[in-house]
Amino acid sequence: MKRLALWLALLLVAAGSPLLSAPAEAAVTMRLCTGSPGKTYIRVGQKLAELAKQLTMGALEIEVVPSKGSIDNLNRTLAGQCDAFIAQGDAVAFYASAIDRSVTDKVEIMGELYKELGLLLCRRGSGVGDLDEVGDGTVAAGSMGSGSLATMLVLQSIAPDLYGGIKIYPANGFEGALAVLEGKAECVFDVIAPQSDLVRTLNDNERTGAQLYFAEIDNSDLEDFEVGGKQIYEIVTFDDELYGNLSTIGDPETLAISAVLGVSKAFLDANPEARSPLAMLLLMGGKDIEAIAYGDKKPFEK
Repeated sequence: MKRLALWLALLLVAAGSPLLSAPAEAAVTMRLCTGSPGKTYIRVGQKLAELAKQLTMGALEIEVVPSKGSIDNLNRTLAGQCDAFIAQGDAVAFYASAIDRSVTDKVEIMGELYKELGLLLCRRGSGVGDLDEVGDGTVAAGSMGSGSLATMLVLQSIAPDLYGGIKIYPANGFEGALAVLEGKAECVFDVIAPQSDLVRTLNDNERTGAQLYFAEIDNSDLEDFEVGGKQIYEIVTFDDELYGNLSTIGDPETLAISAVLGVSKAFLDANPEARSPLAMLLLMGGKDIEAIAYGDKKPFEK
């Protein structure tokens, strides 16, 4: 009887001792390439990291890695410096056709995070109301490595009759807007989240707000363009009255472009248990992510 009591006591001690309990599985850490500090990609990445802690019960941890944007993210992921990335869907297609075809074998697009807008701002007096009216004029669309440039090059490749003659000035953002004001380009093209500090600043600045306006990109054939069987472009109507100084009569049509989450297949092969938490993030974190990209209200509609 005493021996039985002793065994029971030892079992109770073992059950209550943290030293003898089964070790918890270590969390999977995923390095996520995002974008420049202060820009939407990095803010979305930070939100994903925050949501991962809440929604996956510690099964997935995300390390946010700043970068220069879509093309830089793909370069870093293929080089093994990141396990995953945020990028424009069409930038992945551009990368595969113009830089490294093996990217489609090495990364998997998990899903869409939100829609970015391809915004075209032209100089008043240029006579451009639509991208296809630029003709052989010039659009400031960024330098090599820019997602905006990747989009412009993709548009030229899939609709050369409409956009093939456009010359490209290698700047976008504030530098591209300045190039338009100085007559170096007719328009500036930026792929950007609707809730954008850039567009707000251009609208509020006395000089740019008075000289720039939103033009359209309304070629519905662009909606047929797919990457991995997924539609990348959608023609939407943009509520430009949010930016009253840059607005024109009537809401312009423009491109909505998927911002996607891509993951290295090598990472997924090594960490198959990460698939379920990533799918959960995409499904359950959608509203939080869109709040960062769109603000209080999505400013466009199909």
